[in-house]
Formats: sequence, C-alpha cells, structure tokens
Amino acid sequence: MVSQDAYIVGRTKGSLGSPFKGEDHVFGGERLDGQTISGAVYAHCTFANISFKDVKLDSSQFLNCTFIGCYFRRTKLLNVSFQACKFLSCDFPKATVQACDFRYARFSDSYIPFAEMEHSLPNQPNLREILAKNLTIETDKLGLPAERRFYRMAEMQAHEQHLVAAIQGRSQWYQDHFSSSARFRAGTELVWSYVNKWLWGYGERILVLVRNFSVASLVVFPILFYAFSEQLITSSGVLIDWRSLLYFSLATIVPTGIASNVTAIGPIAQFLAIAESLFGVITAGLLASYIFRWSLHK
Repeated sequence: MVSQDAYIVGRTKGSLGSPFKGEDHVFGGERLDGQTISGAVYAHCTFANISFKDVKLDSSQFLNCTFIGCYFRRTKLLNVSFQACKFLSCDFPKATVQACDFRYARFSDSYIPFAEMEHSLPNQPNLREILAKNLTIETDKLGLPAERRFYRMAEMQAHEQHLVAAIQGRSQWYQDHFSSSARFRAGTELVWSYVNKWLWGYGERILVLVRNFSVASLVVFPILFYAFSEQLITSSGVLIDWRSLLYFSLATIVPTGIASNVTAIGPIAQFLAIAESLFGVITAGLLASYIFRWSLHK
C-alpha cells in the first residue's frame, strides 16, 4: 500500500480560496465549512484534513487529485468531476451526490452510501464494474453488509452488461479489445453469471437460495424421479408413491439427517441423484458463507 506521504512529496503548499484553482499543490488543515464553491478546477493536487462540512460544490473539476482524511458531512456535490481521484480515510455522512463523474476514482477506508452514489457510477459498464468492485471491498472492510450487498449487485450487473457489449462488439473499443475467441469466452462467462444469478443470487440473496432449494427438493427433482420411477426401487418392495419420492429427494439434497428406503439403480436416476446431491452441497456451502459473513458484521 502506498504511503499517504507519497501524495504530498513534490507538491507546493497552497491555500484554498477564490478563484479555487490550482495544479500540483498540497492543501492541508483548512475549513471551508458552509461555503458555496462553483467552477473550481484542480489538477494533481492533494487535499489533507480539509473540512467540506455543509459545503455546496458544483460545476467543478478535480483531476488526479488525492483527498486524505477529508470531511464531507452534509456536503452537496453537484455536477462535479472527480476523474482519477483517490479518497483515503474520508467521511461522507449525509452527503448529497448528483450528476458527478467518478471515472477511474479509487476509495480506501472510505465510501459513499450507494443511494447517493448509484446514479454517479460511470456509464461505461467496465468502468462501473471496477468502481463498484472497489466500493464492495471497502464497505466489506468497514463492516457495512447492506452497503456491500448493494455495491456487489451493481458490480455483477455491470459485469454482465460489459460481457454483453463485448459479445455484440457494441463499440469500436470492444471490437478492438475482444477477438472472436475472447468473445466466445465472454459468452461462456456470461452464461455462468446468469446461472449464478438465477440459482444462487450471486451468493448474496439468501431468499433466492432458500427459494431455489425448496423448489428443487420439493418440486423439480421429485417430478424428474417420478418420470424415471422404473429406475428406482425400495428396500421394502412397496410401490413408490409421491411421499416416497419426496423423502428420497430430501434425503439426496440434504447432506445428512434424512433417510429414505428408495435407491436409484438406473443410470438416469443415478445421474439425477448425483446432480441433486451436488446442488445441495453447493447451496449449503453458499448458505454457510452467507451466514458466516453476516455473523462477522454483527
């Protein structure tokens, strides 16, 4: 990790004030509380321990700037570009973000609530994925599971949009960066992502896991086993009914705890039993991972 001092070396100390413009400067320990700043332009500057409390900042540009330990409580950011900026250990309580540009921005030990950041994430799917992934990691470190989940979902949706654009060669950039083989790999990855979403909810939505587990064990696999019931036998020799099929399905999908007197002897029935067992193991693993992450943040 780069030391914060590295963002100060070689920059001239300056003072923040009208006309709010600067390049290769470092600003530190100042309070701009309650001010209205419009049309600010800064490039390659460092802002350390600056209070932007209750500041209205609009129609401004910050290019490759670094904000260290800055305070943005109730700050209104309106049509501000933070392209390629870094936010290190900054706080954004009750900040308002509207029509801002955070392309190539990075956050460390900092985050902006998703409700405010959602419509200021980059429009380009690949850039939106990168920033959403960055904020997923940071909100996880800060112990904010709800915010993490929002950013994780935004990350995955952007990733899928990026893959679709790559497959379609939607722009010259995608045509230049994705060959035929790369598009095929993108298609394979997209299919897996959709399966991940539909079956597991990306491992983030416990209700999706529970719903699909219930539908699979109580509906889908019992129907499939019924279709190939001639490949099933019971230890007692009695006829296989729906109740027996339900017990067999539950005994197969649940790793332990449920016993059934039904056995699969045919190849198709055995394949279905193996598939259901694998589905159960994967679901149990994802459920355990979800509960573990939840318990860490309680």
